[in-house]
This record gives sequence, structure tokens and C-alpha cells, in this order.
Amino acid sequence: MIPLITMSTDLMNIDGNIKRVQKETLTPYKIATVILIKEYCNETTKAIVERRDFCLVALKLIQSPDMDLNTLLNILHSPEYILHRFAHHMEVQLNMLRGKGVEGLLDLFDNVGRLMKPTLDHSLSLPALNKNSVLGLYIRRVIIFFEKLPFDQVVALYEALKKYLDKRINTFDGSDISAASKTEDSYINEIKPTWGGRQAELLVAQQAHTIQTDEHKAMSPAELQVLVRELLSCSPYYAEAHYLSYLNCLRVNEYCGAIDSLYHCFDRLAPLENRSAPEDKSRIFRYAALNLAVLHAQFNHKEVAQAALKEAIMMAQEAGDNVCLQLAHAWMYYLTIKQKGPLIERSVGKASMLGITHTTGLGLIAYAHNSALEAKSPSQVFETLMKSDVLNCQHSMVDLMSMTYAEKSALWAYYGKTEMSSVCAQLLLLHNTGDKKQHMFNGPSTCQVVINIANILVEFGEYFLVDIVLAHAKERFPNEPCNKIWKLSEQLYVFTQLMRQEKWSEAEAIASNISSLDPLESKFRLAEVCLEKGDYPKGLECIDSIGKEEQLTPQNKIRTMILISQIMCASVSPESGIVGVNSLVLLNTALELAVKNHLSYYKALIKMHLANIQLIMGMPTLALNLVEEAITQILAHGGYYDQGRAFVLYAKCLVATAPTCDKTRKEVILKAIKALSKAKNYFTKVEAYGRLRITLCLESLLCHEIDLKTERNQCAFEFRQLDQQLLTKLNNLSLY
Repeated sequence: MIPLITMSTDLMNIDGNIKRVQKETLTPYKIATVILIKEYCNETTKAIVERRDFCLVALKLIQSPDMDLNTLLNILHSPEYILHRFAHHMEVQLNMLRGKGVEGLLDLFDNVGRLMKPTLDHSLSLPALNKNSVLGLYIRRVIIFFEKLPFDQVVALYEALKKYLDKRINTFDGSDISAASKTEDSYINEIKPTWGGRQAELLVAQQAHTIQTDEHKAMSPAELQVLVRELLSCSPYYAEAHYLSYLNCLRVNEYCGAIDSLYHCFDRLAPLENRSAPEDKSRIFRYAALNLAVLHAQFNHKEVAQAALKEAIMMAQEAGDNVCLQLAHAWMYYLTIKQKGPLIERSVGKASMLGITHTTGLGLIAYAHNSALEAKSPSQVFETLMKSDVLNCQHSMVDLMSMTYAEKSALWAYYGKTEMSSVCAQLLLLHNTGDKKQHMFNGPSTCQVVINIANILVEFGEYFLVDIVLAHAKERFPNEPCNKIWKLSEQLYVFTQLMRQEKWSEAEAIASNISSLDPLESKFRLAEVCLEKGDYPKGLECIDSIGKEEQLTPQNKIRTMILISQIMCASVSPESGIVGVNSLVLLNTALELAVKNHLSYYKALIKMHLANIQLIMGMPTLALNLVEEAITQILAHGGYYDQGRAFVLYAKCLVATAPTCDKTRKEVILKAIKALSKAKNYFTKVEAYGRLRITLCLESLLCHEIDLKTERNQCAFEFRQLDQQLLTKLNNLSLY
């Protein structure tokens, strides 16, 4: 199931009444942009294509950082846009402005201001540029900045404009290339990328939102870090740029960079003693503590995170800040091991009362998750998720909609309903296609359902499709924390193939590698390898270390009991009755746990293991009854490997219970051969060559008994070929 740790979106809302003024300066690039807008507005005849292209380019220009004139003209002259004549007019006006001097700048802003006034005095007359439009607001803002400039700065602006134009001239001066390159180099050294306040705010907001909702569309971590440095060189006290750096460091799991950026962010936000009220300072400090707790929680430093949370809670209580308190409460139940249910209930109730919808929706998902682990009924669990669905749709919380679908998919898989799990996963992927693409959410939950589809395909032997899905996941989710999900799935996929092909050494190496991604899963896989290799003491050591884990889910407890049972059966001769009784007791305990937690698929698997032990102990009728009771669930929701194992055990039970009468026995054996043929097809599909070899051996013996010589010889031939290819011997024939 997915970890619920996506609350960072609420944690930078800490501005309060603190007013931070971003550095904004007039530059030659802005002058060029203003001239372009003026030329467009003064043109009376404009084609529809020109209007469309100008709107697109103008929006891009006012949101971009300053660029040199060559780059600006290249954009306007590019084949993508039909704006050549406006580019030419802009060049002409810039050259005229250069000749007029400072007076030209004054005239330019006077003329631009008139664009927003009606051309005629009567009320029906419309201005060339609406003052409330995007471009109108931009022009008014630039005019205000220009009017605030003292005369010496106006002169400096004009000199900067001359250098801006000189670079264009020198670039195309073929008579003295070396001089041109020197001038250009000196200009580049002198003029660095300049980000205006509004441009920087927009960029930071866009990148932060993209990282948290659709990470693969954000700039790469290296590029974004360069951009952050540019922003900070323009405005060293810009706190949000440090927060963007913090989010960027989390993408690559860089703890030192993340914590430094977070400290710098709140250092810049910390108000000066003589400029801010005491409550503003307290607000900064408590949200700083809360963000620090979130950082440590994401790196799994639980004790440090809890200490920071306690500090945030203490300050929030002193200030009476219920919003901060509920955010801290939500993280507290994430970090707590015991008594999670009551904590989540109180958090959801209080957050709902305060109108903190995102925390409420997240709490409902967490409550459903916890209820499933506490053996609450599935109907109650899914009813809670339905409440979350309603809340998410009412408030258009796309990230939580995605998480709800992923949680449903995980819960259906947990309860053993593979088809329903696949449907929920595909519903989420369908939600992220078509007309809604602009509202896509590509967070860990989306990655989880993509991998869920890959895992289901692995179980049905569709390895070619698995490779395609995993390649898509790698491309779509390249960075932390999502890449851990597909990396683990990829390792388990390779491990599964190696185990089915009985390549124990390679499988053991993969199982050890998994420890960096999921230590618990690594121990389970190592125990499986030890079981197959016959290294039972080491397998028991792995299982013993699993039992020492603080909090095992019911599913993992059942997996542990099944593994112990298999090692007990494999390590002692099948005739030993004591081992069989002990295994039966252990498996019955596992069965009670599966029934209590509504784990229907594990219930069926345990019954298969019980039937196998009963068959070994000489109780074939009881074993056949158990198999017939459980096989429907296996065939409905299991993969081909499990279905193949079920058919082999069913065939064994049929033969063991077959009467001695020749005619009736032959009919039963034919039925068993039919079951083995199905198992053979399933094992071939999933490339489980070890199991296929055993199945061929059994089928050959049965065909020999009823004198089907052709079929017997064919099975024997296929068995011989496999036996020569596989290096391992036929071990553990008594295991399910």
C-alpha cells in the first residue's frame, strides 16, 4: 500500500501579514518587449493568425527571464510564428530610440500610456490596449517602475539599452570578428540572466507545483538547481527559491542539500525585530519546526521528526494556531506505531470542523488504510474511501483522487481480488488521459498503479508487456520518491523469473540487492531462495529476523508462517508425522489470521498447503475436499504459476483417491492428466521450467499407468530435454 506523506503543499502557506518585496528592475529587454506591444497595438490591420501568434509570444516574453536581442528576434522570426513584420518594426523603433537618447525613452513611455486611453472622447470609443488585460497590467507596471526612476537611473537605463543593441550589431559585423567576440564576451560577463520579481514568482510556483503533481514535466534536477542559483543571484533574500531548492533535493534524495535549503528558506522568511509583530515571528518558527519534521519523516528519521513535531505542536498551542496544530497532528499519526486509529479519527474530525479539506481527505484515506490492517470489514473500509471520493470531487483535489484510486487498487490486491485491483489501477490511468490531461497528477500513487499493472502482467507471464510498462514507468517517474517503486518492482520481476528458472545464485544476489529498497521484502526473498536451495538453517535465520520486526502486517505474518511450514516439511522426511502435525497447527493459525483479516486469496493458498500436508500424511480424501474448496479462488484471482501449482496438487489428490477398479481408475487418471496438461501450459507460459519438469514427470508416469505410450514418450522426451538444460536436481517434490 502507498505511504501517505504528501502534505508539503500546505506547509509554505506561512506568509501571514509579512510583506516581502521582490526586486524589480527595468531592463533593455523589457523596453524591447514594450516596443513590440506598442507596434502591435498601433497596427490597424492584423490577420487572425498574427493575433493568435502574438498572444502566445507576448505571454511567453513577459514570463521569461531577460534574453538578448538576438534570441528575442530569433523567437519572433521563427517558422512557428508569423510575426516577421512586427519584429522588423520593433528593430526600427529600437534603432530610432538609440538615436533620440533619453528623450526618446520619455516619449516612448508617454506614447505607451496613451494606448490605454480611448482615441475619441465619447464613451463608445475603445482603447487600443485594455488596461485590465494581461498586457495592460504589464505595461502599467513597467510605466510605474519607469516613473519612479531618478534621472541618473534613466540615463543608466539608456546606456544599458545602447549596449544591448551594440551586441546585436557586433555579432553581425564581419569586418572584425575578434573585436566582436571580445565585445560579446565582455557583455556576457557583465550582463547575467535577470529575473524580475513577478517572473521569478511565477516560475517558482510553476516548478514547485509541477514537482509535486507531475514531476517528469518539471526541469531536470541539475537544470533546476542552476536556475535556483540564478534566481538567488538576482534576489538573495528570495525564500521561495530556497524552498524550490529543498523540493528539488528531495527528488534526488539529497539530505544535506535539502536541510540546508530549508534552513535558508526560513532564515529569509524570519522577520526583522523592528518590522514585524511578535505573532508573525512565532508563525515563522512553528512552521519552520513543522517543515523540519516533514523533512526528517521523508528520510525516515522518525525520532528526530517526532521531536520537531512536538516543538511545532507546543508553539501552535501557545499561539492558538489550529491549522498548524492539525497539520502536525496528521504527521503525528503517520509517525506513530500504536493507537493510530483513534489519532486519525480525532484528526479527521477536527480538520473537517476547521475546513482543512486536504488534511481531511488525506485523513480519510489513512483511516481506510489503517482499518484494513486492523481487520475491519472491507465494506467499512471502502465506505470510508467513498467519503474521501466525495470530498475530493467537491474540492477538485486531483492528488487525493489519484491516491484514493491507488489505495482502492492496493486494498483489492490485499484482499485477494486481482481483477478488481487491476480495474481500479486502470481507472486511475484512464482518469489521466484524454481531455483531462492538463489536470494530470503524476505522483507516487500514479506510479504505484502503473507498477501494479506490471506486477499483474508478471503473474500471467506477459513478460514482453512487463518490459514495456516498466520502461514507461522509468521514463515517467525518473526521480525520488517514485523511482523507488519501479526499481523494487523491476528487481522483484527479475527475481521471480530467476526463481522460476531455478537459477538460485542469481536470485540470491537480486534478493540481497532488494535490501536497499525494502529490507523486509529482501528477507522474505532470501528465505525463499534458501528453501529452494535446501539451506534450511539460513532460511530459518531470515524468518527469525523477520519475526523481530516491530510492526508486521497480517499479510506478512501469514507469509512467515507459510515459509516456516514449508521449511519444516522440506527439512524432514515426508513420513515424519510430528512435522506434519506441527505444520498443520501452524497453517491453521495462519488460516485463522487470514479469515479474521478477510484475506480471501491467502485463505485459499493456506488451504492448498494444508491439503498438500494431508496428502503427505495419508489423508487424500480430506486433501481433495480442501483442494476442491480452495481451487475456485485460485483460478479466479491467481496468476498462472499459482494456477499451475493448484492443478498439479489437484491431480495428485485425484490419483491418490482413485479406486483400484481398472475402468473407474482410468477415468480418474485421465482427469488428472487433463489437469496436469493445463498446469503444463501455465508453467510454460510463465517460464517456470523447474515446475514444468516435475509436471512432465508426473504426467509421464500417469500415461504409462494407463498405457498411453505416445503421450508417455512425448512427456518423457520433453522431461529429458529440460533435465539436461537445468542444473538443479529434483528436490522438494513434497512441497506445494
